[in-house]
Amino acid sequence: MIDLSEAQIAAAKANDLDAITAVAQATEERVKQLAWKYATGGGRTDQTLAEDLAQEGRIAVWEGLSRFNGHTVAEFFTFIDRTVKGVMSDNRKEQTRQGVSRSVAAAFERALSLAGGDPYEAEWLATTKEAMGDRRLSDDTAYAARLSYQGVEYLDAPLGETETGETVTLADRLAVEAEVPADLLEPNDFARERSKQTSVKVRKTLFKMGEQQRTVLMGLTGILPVDFYGTERDDELSRDHGIPLHQVRIVRSKGKDRFAELWLAAA
Repeated sequence: MIDLSEAQIAAAKANDLDAITAVAQATEERVKQLAWKYATGGGRTDQTLAEDLAQEGRIAVWEGLSRFNGHTVAEFFTFIDRTVKGVMSDNRKEQTRQGVSRSVAAAFERALSLAGGDPYEAEWLATTKEAMGDRRLSDDTAYAARLSYQGVEYLDAPLGETETGETVTLADRLAVEAEVPADLLEPNDFARERSKQTSVKVRKTLFKMGEQQRTVLMGLTGILPVDFYGTERDDELSRDHGIPLHQVRIVRSKGKDRFAELWLAAA
């Protein structure tokens, strides 16, 4: 933001065109900075979203003039910063989390932050009390939130560089592995690849755990070679795997804590 006088702010509130132009010029740089920030996630920036958010930010500045009740320039910039952030945060959720409520979108974003931008890990973390507390989501809701989020995923996400310094994307790797031209790949191919990577990570994490905890957690979701038991068939799980019935719930609870600890440590 550039310098702006209290007189210009007052005049802008009174709909003076020159003063409004001065306010727009003074806030433009910050609006663009925030738009870029809110359009960036998981190591990439959605430029189209950034442009949309910047436009929403400019409108928020103009509409916010009539609501500003302070007097100093510092108060004005603090007010505008808070206003623009709120508008961009809401707008981003609406554009990138279609099909889920604002509260669910906010909860998934928290899980996504904890997961370092990995939507599959975020889906799992969003269902855990350890990560989310009272804001944890049901399995179905977390799944819906993840699918909503992945509506903005791209196959040109960078995976690293070659020895010559060229950027390698997921589309490049899938094209080589599947022998399919990159322009024929679709977002679903990306989702399957991420799912495969996450499945491997889940199994690696499980096999760092003790046998009883690993068995109970695999039975919770039916990860082969353990059958699905959920939480309603503890008696069968106890009988089939030789775990005392009175210990199954304890093992499950401690196993979840241990899994979360190992998972996050490997991030």
